[in-house]
Amino acid sequence: MVQMRKWRPLLKLDASASQASYRKIAEGLVTAIVEGRLPPGTLLPGTREMAQLLDVNRKTVILAYEEAQTKGWLVSEPRRGTFVNAQLASRHLPSHAQQSFAPHILAQANAPYFDQNAQVTALHHRHDALFFDNGTSDHRLLPQAVLHRYYRNALRNSFASNTVRFGSEGTGYQLRCALAEMLRNNRGLAVNADNICLTQGTQVSLHLTASLLIKPGDVVLVERLSYPPAWEIFRKLGAQLVTVEMDEEGCRTDQVDRLCREHKVRMIYVTPHHQFPTTVSLHAARRQHLLALAALHDFCIIEEDYDHEYHFNGRPYLPLASDRAQRHVIYIASLSKALGSTFRCSYVVAPTDLIQALHRNAALMLGDADAVAQKMLADLINDGELKKHLRRVSKEYRARRETLQACLHEAFGDRINVREPEGGLALWVRFEDQIDVDQMVAAALTHGLVVRSGRQFSPTGQAENALRLGFASLNQEEIRQATLRLAHAANTR
Repeated sequence: MVQMRKWRPLLKLDASASQASYRKIAEGLVTAIVEGRLPPGTLLPGTREMAQLLDVNRKTVILAYEEAQTKGWLVSEPRRGTFVNAQLASRHLPSHAQQSFAPHILAQANAPYFDQNAQVTALHHRHDALFFDNGTSDHRLLPQAVLHRYYRNALRNSFASNTVRFGSEGTGYQLRCALAEMLRNNRGLAVNADNICLTQGTQVSLHLTASLLIKPGDVVLVERLSYPPAWEIFRKLGAQLVTVEMDEEGCRTDQVDRLCREHKVRMIYVTPHHQFPTTVSLHAARRQHLLALAALHDFCIIEEDYDHEYHFNGRPYLPLASDRAQRHVIYIASLSKALGSTFRCSYVVAPTDLIQALHRNAALMLGDADAVAQKMLADLINDGELKKHLRRVSKEYRARRETLQACLHEAFGDRINVREPEGGLALWVRFEDQIDVDQMVAAALTHGLVVRSGRQFSPTGQAENALRLGFASLNQEEIRQATLRLAHAANTR
């Protein structure tokens, strides 16, 4: 038996803990058992003796012993005493410190796009850090008073009508109706609420959709430069990725035709409005060719229209999904570029049978959405407030784009080629060969600037001496400072 004088340090009682004394003693006993300091079968002092050793009331020790017995750590035998449960030996308790659980994880490494560089993480805590992101909108431009009023009204109405108890079932339908009308009027899609499934972010939409379409080994076409979360999702689902080249008119549909004759293509993922990351818009002839190829070779087109709202040169292109004759396009979009990433509202537009399957999977994986937020978003769309906000901020984003173009030309001169897109919230900038973009990106961190290397947008990891520079989330002074830091990074050796 453990010597009496060793019981107090052996139990390691925490005098500063706020819980009842008997709980401290019970937890001290359990910890000593788990850590192997009280082996199974150990005889404990009687309650009177333990009370004297710990300088507590005997009733406190009785309660502690009873607590530990109830949970199976101790057993009491009449006329023999209280013991550490001998059956605990079969659990192979560690003899020293408790070891951490390390399960075998069936996972592949993510693409470099997702790597969390320690320096990048540290920059988030610097007040002067600047970020050239992928093309995020500026939360500071949101109509805060309008959003407050609409959310307050949605919250009050939801509770007053008691509809909030039904979760997002009713409000989800209202939002789908509002989105359907918006898509009919602004994007030419002949849809109704039954053609829309709501999700909580574009990547969720992509995963839910692809998981219904892809089985391991299926061939999926992606452009040579593309959105990393999309092709990583396809890879995780077991797809075989095949890349398609691009040029100044967008995706090379002649290559799509050739690849379809070489492989049984299941799906192609495209961002035709403003190609990600290069910003080029897919020309009309190629749009029609791609739709014809989908019908000919029977593959699905996943069309992500991530920033349709922002088109500065002429009228925006209508989505592929707006073609009345097509039967192969699944359309994915969101409100994140309009209202910021705080509002996690994405949606999938597809035939009703696919939408029903998506609803079932979304219910399983996501559960109920925020009913009040859905009510607010539906009202913002129906009352024209969202359209009014987009009209106002588009003017500011156009000015920010012009500022970034001017700053880049001033800082780099003829060492860069800046593609002026028809719309969107980012520029694609190609650098001369003497500037190593990968080195420049690493050096930019030391100047308090975060920017992604062009290589990160390649599914094959191919070097790309270009950058995607999002301008919308920076005001004009921040754009000037960020460009200066980028120039300093380019000159760092």
